Amino acid sequence: MHPARRESMSRTPAGALLLALLTAGVSAQRSAGVDTDRIFEAIGVAEGQTICEIGAGNGALSLAVARRVGDSGHVYTSELGDERVATLRKAATASGLPQMTVVEGAPAATNFPDGACDALFMRNVYHHFADPERMNASILAAMKPGARLAIVDFPPAGDEATQPGDRDEGRSHGITAETLSRELRAAEFEPVSSEEGERRWFMVVVAKPHAERPTGGM
Repeated sequence: MHPARRESMSRTPAGALLLALLTAGVSAQRSAGVDTDRIFEAIGVAEGQTICEIGAGNGALSLAVARRVGDSGHVYTSELGDERVATLRKAATASGLPQMTVVEGAPAATNFPDGACDALFMRNVYHHFADPERMNASILAAMKPGARLAIVDFPPAGDEATQPGDRDEGRSHGITAETLSRELRAAEFEPVSSEEGERRWFMVVVAKPHAERPTGGM
């Protein structure tokens, strides 16, 4: 960012918050080992789409995708807990981007409207799901047929937890790409791609089927 623009933004409280978010977004991209462009390209972000993010934190990535979809698009972004939701709402307000809607999520539900998302993503969030079966069903319901889901996460430093509720504990903190892919297949997502980075991260991309699978019959 040009120094003059940085100084101008910092002169108001809203501008200072937005500048902090933009700076945090760059730092978050670097620490995760995967840049924003790679995530957005993987899910095919385009102007006019509705994109959803689960566990948006300070909102830096949601702000970035809101600019990608433009005024004709929309972004649903979520967090858990009153304090985190309030922080995210402040970020959305400071951005001046009316296409952003902040949603209070739930441990096993997105709380996004059914069939709303052209694409959905999350970063370093999935391993916190204590009930991934219910959460994946909710994610599937929030997506349009053919929509893509990108999940960026990291493997544990030690042995993988045997129970989902223990995936954020000690050296079991994280999830392997293999376990994640298996759980997404069980939720009837279709695999698209999987890649691993050098700095202990991976990204799994899946899609919602274009048509429901038959449950029986001929």
